[in-house]
Amino acid sequence: MVERAIAMEPMRDLLDWLPMLPVTSSQQVDYQAADPAVLIVLAEAAETTMNTINRGVGGIGLLLAHSSPLVADGTIGADSIESIGFLLSEISALSTGCMLLASRCRRETADFHPT
Repeated sequence: MVERAIAMEPMRDLLDWLPMLPVTSSQQVDYQAADPAVLIVLAEAAETTMNTINRGVGGIGLLLAHSSPLVADGTIGADSIESIGFLLSEISALSTGCMLLASRCRRETADFHPT
C-alpha cells in the first residue's frame, strides 16, 4: 500500500499561531518578547504560504492566458475574469504580508539555537 502524504496547511498554521504573538500597549506585535519557537513556526508557515500563493498565481495566469479565446467568444464572462483579478490582487497582498512576517520572525530568531 502506498502511503499518502499529509497535506500541508500553512495558512491554517498562520491563523492558529498568530494569536500566540505578544503585543505592545500600542497593539503592535512585540517580536522581541515572542517565544522564538513560535516565531520559527510562523516564519515557516508564512514562507510556505507565500510560495504556495506565488505558484498558484502563476498557474492562474497561465490558465487565463489560454482561456482568452473563450472570453472573446463569451463562453467565459468578463465578470469572471474581473473576479479573478480581484482575487489575485488580494492573495498577492497576502503573499507580501507573509514575506514581511517571515522576514521579521527570521530576523528575531537569527541567533536562536534550540536545545
